[in-house]
Amino acid sequence: MPSEPDATPERARPAPGAPGPRWSSAAWKVLLAGIAIREALSFWTGHPYDFEVWIRTGHAVALGINPYAFWPPIPGVSIAYYDQTLPSAAYLPFYPLVLGGLYRFWMVVGGGNRFVLYFLLKQPPIVGDAAVAVLLYRLVGRWTGKEATARSALAAWSFFPYAIVISAVWGQFDSLVVALVLGTLLVRTDLERQLLYGLGIFVKWITVIFLPLEALAARGVRRLYFLVAVAVPVLGTLAVFYAFHWGFTNIAAASVSQSRGGGGGMSWVGIVTSFLLNPILSRVPYLDLALSYVWVPAVVIAGAIGARWFRSGAPEGVLRALLLVTTVFLLTRWGLYEQYLLYLFALFAVDLLVFHPGRRALAAVVLVLASVFLLFNNDFGIRFLAPLSPSVTAFTDALDANATFGLVRAYALLVLCVLVTVTLVQVVRTFLRDDPAPVPWLYFRRSMPATAGTAV
Repeated sequence: MPSEPDATPERARPAPGAPGPRWSSAAWKVLLAGIAIREALSFWTGHPYDFEVWIRTGHAVALGINPYAFWPPIPGVSIAYYDQTLPSAAYLPFYPLVLGGLYRFWMVVGGGNRFVLYFLLKQPPIVGDAAVAVLLYRLVGRWTGKEATARSALAAWSFFPYAIVISAVWGQFDSLVVALVLGTLLVRTDLERQLLYGLGIFVKWITVIFLPLEALAARGVRRLYFLVAVAVPVLGTLAVFYAFHWGFTNIAAASVSQSRGGGGGMSWVGIVTSFLLNPILSRVPYLDLALSYVWVPAVVIAGAIGARWFRSGAPEGVLRALLLVTTVFLLTRWGLYEQYLLYLFALFAVDLLVFHPGRRALAAVVLVLASVFLLFNNDFGIRFLAPLSPSVTAFTDALDANATFGLVRAYALLVLCVLVTVTLVQVVRTFLRDDPAPVPWLYFRRSMPATAGTAV
């Protein structure tokens, strides 16, 4: 993503509450072009498993049924797994309700065209991406006072291939939560931040990782403000279940699966749960259960470390604390999947454009590794063509099971797991030491100029 770093000293920057540059016609053109790219890719692509889960979840909610169960394929609509039942979206009821509303709308106006349904189901993540781009513009503009730099941030996310694939092609909706996280950097009060964190938990539980930081950075009664963030998803969930007369049979199991993670992914967890080590480590009682909750003490410790930076209220300190907690979580979660990198990339983009352009090389390494993993893990993008024909998923399944390609793919992913883990450790170290221009450990040369270049 292109970068226009700002060398303005911290003391000369506008205050966090100062208005940023006005929204311009040039900004509109950039934003609409980014949306157009996403819309063009939306209706004929999708992850065969995740997007199929969205379809079946939306169908159940549209019919007024409690979605927290296993669902069969939907004739004429499903894109994969025609001989299997699949679980619903394993989240609190916000996103199932969104999916159900969109499915219901399609039943009225879609004319039975399944591609119209796929288009509609992609709109929430696309809207989320647009919101992230706008918030980056506002945030970078407010902290630098420079419209050109703000527009660089807008363009960076609008045309960011990684975000486009995750949201518009894959169909993941993490961009909605990323927007809420960025929003916490723009609001003025502690309670407003807690409301945004609470909404984030209601959408997808990940923003809970910032609550220890908030509690440890606060003083006196303000330490209890995090309870507002807890109350929002709890009350929201109870209200939905009461209004729709849903039972609580499977919601607890869904919540546990989200809090634990599912193993695999692009970090060290992908190694210990791989075909090489899992047969050995699985013999140790409760080891996987213990490892799946390492992220909990990890984010508490990261929150304790970052609390003093956060407490200062200085934009750079607040951002540094959020980046540390986010990276520690990514490093310790039981399964680091491609969509979770969006949280790091969005915050990293602000850091590179406003405070530390010298970190661009390290950010670029993270982006390259995540992108290569995304390609290998999804059969070079072929898997995302599942909505076009049932033969696509059959082909990718056979490809992964092929003795040669499957073995090469498996070992390539393991190598990437090692590289990603090493790099994330360096990212954590960078935020701990506040290194303004770290040389990536994966580089062979020992120094790099800390000048403008490419940002996440």
